[in-house]
Amino acid sequence: MESLIVTRIVHAEPNVVWPLLADVTLVADWHPSVQTVDLLSPSATGLGAARRCNFYDGTSVREVVTELTEGQSVTVELSEFSLPMKHFEAKVSLSSAGGGTTQVTFEMRYEVKFGVLGKAMNFLMVRGQMSKLLNSVLAGLDHHAATGDLIGEDFVPRKAA
Repeated sequence: MESLIVTRIVHAEPNVVWPLLADVTLVADWHPSVQTVDLLSPSATGLGAARRCNFYDGTSVREVVTELTEGQSVTVELSEFSLPMKHFEAKVSLSSAGGGTTQVTFEMRYEVKFGVLGKAMNFLMVRGQMSKLLNSVLAGLDHHAATGDLIGEDFVPRKAA
């Protein structure tokens, strides 16, 4: 299994950041690639909460909360995606960084398809693209948590639906 970890200081208190992560319907407010979210479970929070993230490029992914430590971390398992992965999950953890800020760590764990070819693709391009994406996602979270602005495609602000 491959792992990629990105950490960022978010300019908001943990009690502001946590609800943005805990409620699966709020990701479109701060993720610069997510256009809309469909709630797929009875509840938007807690274990088993599920969503479909619909991306600006027309693709989508199904995500289900599989692990949760209230106020500290949430893990989602991704499925029904077009990426060359056998298994794909994301864990977002947070802790107070002092001074009104929060340290947020985003870890992607995944297993690529296609054996040796997949491992080569991962080394040559997938890791770099995912690292860029994770940094962009955390920048969106930081901006939204600090300002309340809704993050649109390519960070162009958008209006509430």
